[in-house]
Amino acid sequence: MDKKRWIEKKSISFKMIIFTVGGIILITAGGAMGYFLVTGQEEEISYREETVLYGELTVGMQESGNVEVGTTEQTFELDLSAYTSSSSDTFSWNTNLFAGMGNVASSSSSSGRNLTVEEILVTEGQEITEGEPIYRITQESIDSIRSELSSDVSDALVTLEQTQTQLQMTRLEAQQAYETDTAYGTDLAQAEYNKTVSDLQEAVTDIEEEITDVNEELLTLNEQLAEYQADLETEQEVLENAEYVIETTDIVSDAYGWITAENAREDAQEVIDQLEDEIETTTESIEESNIELAELTESLTGAQKDLEQGLIDAQAQLSLRTLKNSNASERYDVSVAMGEFDTQVAQEDYDEASEKLEEFDSVLGEGTLNSQYNGVVTQIELSIGDAVDTGTVLITLNDYDEVTVTVSVEESELENIHEGDAVNVSISAYPDEEFTSTVEEIGDSEYDSSTGNTYADVTVKLSGDTAKLYEGMSVEITFITKETETVTYVSNRAVYRQNGKSYVRKKEADGSITEQEVVTGFSDGTYVEIEEGLSEGDTVLIESRVSDS
Repeated sequence: MDKKRWIEKKSISFKMIIFTVGGIILITAGGAMGYFLVTGQEEEISYREETVLYGELTVGMQESGNVEVGTTEQTFELDLSAYTSSSSDTFSWNTNLFAGMGNVASSSSSSGRNLTVEEILVTEGQEITEGEPIYRITQESIDSIRSELSSDVSDALVTLEQTQTQLQMTRLEAQQAYETDTAYGTDLAQAEYNKTVSDLQEAVTDIEEEITDVNEELLTLNEQLAEYQADLETEQEVLENAEYVIETTDIVSDAYGWITAENAREDAQEVIDQLEDEIETTTESIEESNIELAELTESLTGAQKDLEQGLIDAQAQLSLRTLKNSNASERYDVSVAMGEFDTQVAQEDYDEASEKLEEFDSVLGEGTLNSQYNGVVTQIELSIGDAVDTGTVLITLNDYDEVTVTVSVEESELENIHEGDAVNVSISAYPDEEFTSTVEEIGDSEYDSSTGNTYADVTVKLSGDTAKLYEGMSVEITFITKETETVTYVSNRAVYRQNGKSYVRKKEADGSITEQEVVTGFSDGTYVEIEEGLSEGDTVLIESRVSDS
């Protein structure tokens, strides 16, 4: 059980009447007697009872130190920066759909958006509380910034409305794409592929058939040409024979032979002329067919390449159609989700701009900047006419959340001290107050040449009602090193020293108060061991306060 719970506490008051007897004051207080110097007035001293305990008591190492009160800077934390759309870069449609509407979201810092100090409402050394005014701000600067913040809200609303409109368009386009992708299906996509391949193959086949026809025509023409050339050779022989007969036959002696030869010559020449015409015509036809064949061959090559590439393209299109069909739902969801994200960002921008305006009105509603903390003003950071912007330091105050005591501890004792350890605290100025504390930091060890020992600074942080403490106040702290055997112990404040000896005010069974000499042992800073003079259950008195009556 916590030993503090064993302590029975109640208050009793004693009237100490002062009489002058030969320059000595005799004091009677419920049977207890003592001697005090003459004061010439009546005083009332309050005591409380405390029971002597028996149990485990911790052994501590006691050090003296002084209170150090930290400081904190209060800064102006309102965000006065101009509105900038977080989603402006994501809207590819912004320059198309809403062209001509102007850029509603311009990037800017808060420079130029400054409040101006009109009056300083606190002084250095003044104790202030949270919410107390510290500066009055000019109404002109308040109105100016409020107007700009209101404009920011309007701009953010325009952007929000734009994104909402775009979201509707995105949903419509996504739905159309979904319907297109799903309309094809696997069968229709395959049919489209087959039709494309068939058309390309047919183009190749048609050219191949034309080439075949031309080749057949060429074959016929070449056969005809050969026949014509053979007939020509025959007729040329007939012509030559006829001309030979004519030349060698005497027309007088053999008129019949000569006439017959002449007729043969004329007939042969006529046939030769006809054959030469046919050969010329056939040759031209062959040349034309060869040209046509070359063109068809080139066309066939192109058609075959078209077929080869067309097969690749058609397969890719088939795969794409199939993929789009299978992923149509996911594609729709992604498109809509992107639009919804842009709208969400725009909504957040609008909410932020609105919150900035609301917070501004809340903070500057009375035309003043107020303290955010309780404490004592140690530094006024601004003067009349100074500008106040986001991050501007307003005042510096004592920070009672950072009340510490730093003591120097020998290195040999550090093994019993660890960061986070609980430490007993005793402050003589507030004997009835308890201040919890912990070891916050153990510094690096340093050698002290004057003592020949090595020390380290140990910082202890105090908590509780620290606002009543002040810089430099004396403090006794006790580092707990170990637990003891059961001993008799009482509060440190019950023991007082007189003439080199230790005493307590003991309440006897009959209610009288006696001065009891005691022998003390070790102390944990709060309680002290009683080796002789008291027993468990005895009641002692602890002086609580002295006041004029």
